[in-house]
Amino acid sequence: MFYLIFASIGIFTGFLMALFGIGGGAFIVPALDVAFQIAPNSTHPPFQLIVIGSLCTIILGSAPKAFAVLTDKTKSKKIALSLIFSALPFIILASFVATKLTDNHLRLGFSITIVLIGLWTLFGKTPNEKSSGQPIQPKLYQLIFTGALSGISSVLFGLGGATILMPLLTMWVGLPILVCLDLSILFVFITSNVSLVFLTIAWFKVHELGSIALSDVGLVLILGICAAITQIIASKKLKKMNGSVRKILLGCYLIALGIWVTANIYF
Repeated sequence: MFYLIFASIGIFTGFLMALFGIGGGAFIVPALDVAFQIAPNSTHPPFQLIVIGSLCTIILGSAPKAFAVLTDKTKSKKIALSLIFSALPFIILASFVATKLTDNHLRLGFSITIVLIGLWTLFGKTPNEKSSGQPIQPKLYQLIFTGALSGISSVLFGLGGATILMPLLTMWVGLPILVCLDLSILFVFITSNVSLVFLTIAWFKVHELGSIALSDVGLVLILGICAAITQIIASKKLKKMNGSVRKILLGCYLIALGIWVTANIYF
């Protein structure tokens, strides 16, 4: 029964990830939250463990594409490295701050972040979907700020970075979507690995080794694998979807998600 619930939610989550074109914690975190809530006779883990589970599934889903980007010499690796190195110090700092925050603080922060991104996605300018052919020269302060903010969100909320990274790179820095997709995949894979390591170390410094049940790890992996496989299959069917429609749907989804998370805290 447990496995069926987590597999079903994983499949639905993978469809949402394919529909909106991003595969971050904006889908995985609430999916894990709901799965543990509705699974009969299960103990709901702390939000930090939900974040750890989200990072694990994000790593599984992004690994194949990330390795493909790494082996392609034509990609803008210099920009990716600037983003990654900007994020690393903030990831280390935020991993220890996360253990000092309560579940409600983390959930409220997740909610506020998601709603703000949703509003920006819904009402912000439509990003450039094609490359202009001109050399890409984003300002250094833009890359540092984007990397830092995405790294913090990765640790505190399990967002992996893409949920914040894509809007910032396309709508603020002004990079074409096709370039940002490659940057996002590489950034998410590397920073999620770093976030997972430091967040897990910080967790075990505060809690006992047995605080993470192996059964919960198995359930998280089932949800993550089902989501990753579904995303790969569904992405091929949905890749021709109109970008403006996708943008509106994503904005509405993120705002609704933020309201739902907030309601769960106070009601």
